[in-house]
Amino acid sequence: MPLPGGSSKAKFISLDDGLMFEVQYNPKDFKVNKAMTWEESSTQGDDANTLQFQKGAPMTASFELMFDTTADGNQNVQSTWVNSLLALTNAEVKPGKGEAKELDKKRPRALMFQWGGFVMDCVIESVNVTYLMFSSSGDAVRASCQVQLKEWTKPKAFVPGGGTGSNEVASEGLVVARGGETIAQIAASVGVDVRALARANGISDPLADCTGKTLKVPRVSASVSANERGGRASVSAAGIGSASTSWGRGGGRR
Repeated sequence: MPLPGGSSKAKFISLDDGLMFEVQYNPKDFKVNKAMTWEESSTQGDDANTLQFQKGAPMTASFELMFDTTADGNQNVQSTWVNSLLALTNAEVKPGKGEAKELDKKRPRALMFQWGGFVMDCVIESVNVTYLMFSSSGDAVRASCQVQLKEWTKPKAFVPGGGTGSNEVASEGLVVARGGETIAQIAASVGVDVRALARANGISDPLADCTGKTLKVPRVSASVSANERGGRASVSAAGIGSASTSWGRGGGRR
């Protein structure tokens, strides 16, 4: 597993609509936990029974994000930073095909968390906010946010943005990027995985401006109609055990 870190800032990218949130400061510490369930065999009379694997739980990651506006004119840190993070937890997305029994029950966005070489498809399980400093006017100017993520695995028939899928297999096609669009936004609009679209077009940065580029859309397990994609249409080309890992960034916030 690549370690999180590097000079670039950590970011959240929505797998449903391409919405992106970049942190102000990278985490100082980063913890990952992967739990597995093992069960003792039912053999009687043995001094030491063998263990039988039952299932693995989704990986989780937890870290602290700091936000501070004291160097930016003491702006309200809640409206400037914290609300944008909390917006990722709003239940605004209609579940897609294969996701849930109650398709009329909206969910928060599925996300890709990226920090350096570490990438995790996830949902936000919790955000706990503590306001630490206030200006003379009473506005909060510094906040600590404890964030917990849970690994999210796309259903086989997943269609970003709540589409239901019109065919089991979509043809390969071409799509022309509109003004200011990134790979992440285009992937969400045409219903493919952002990394698959980036690989198919030799693009390493999911946030790079692709304006005017003609991109190859790879074959996917489910497709969506143009109106389900918001008007975008592609053009056819023809007992529990656990393992925990922590990374500390001795240099503090960056």
